[in-house]
Amino acid sequence: MVEFARALRNERLVRLGQIAKITGLSENYLAQLAISLKNNGLLIGVSGKRGGYQLARPVEDIKIGDIIQAVSGPLVITECVTHPDICLNSSFCESRAVWTLIYDKVMEVMDEFTLADLIDKNWLPTIRARYPDVALLNPDVVMSDGRWRGENQDANEPGCPGFDS
Repeated sequence: MVEFARALRNERLVRLGQIAKITGLSENYLAQLAISLKNNGLLIGVSGKRGGYQLARPVEDIKIGDIIQAVSGPLVITECVTHPDICLNSSFCESRAVWTLIYDKVMEVMDEFTLADLIDKNWLPTIRARYPDVALLNPDVVMSDGRWRGENQDANEPGCPGFDS
């Protein structure tokens, strides 16, 4: 969607082939994503020899959460967060309380930012300045000082960040 929005600043329609060249993703995969994005009211497909896609709404009106949920579905850690009626323990479950708070924070962030933010060249520095305590917003710094590795991980050993191998 970021590449669609960028390309649409200069063109009326964008073809999946253009996005495939920019992103390195296959046209088939992009076609699958485009179907989900169309079905969720984020893209409009135009048929024909000179067809392509355009955004269904202005970039300022497309929330990041809209995009993620269109291609991935609802983001819930466990079903009881959004459907407490499926569990008899919902009213007093300590774990559900934590999952609900995490869900709420994730949804808050996904609804805070729009596609317009992501295509704004000044957005990333602004976010880094606004959240100085979120070290992972500065991956070059984090990687250069080794904070991305688990404490017990050998510096020469590949592995998953934050986990001992």
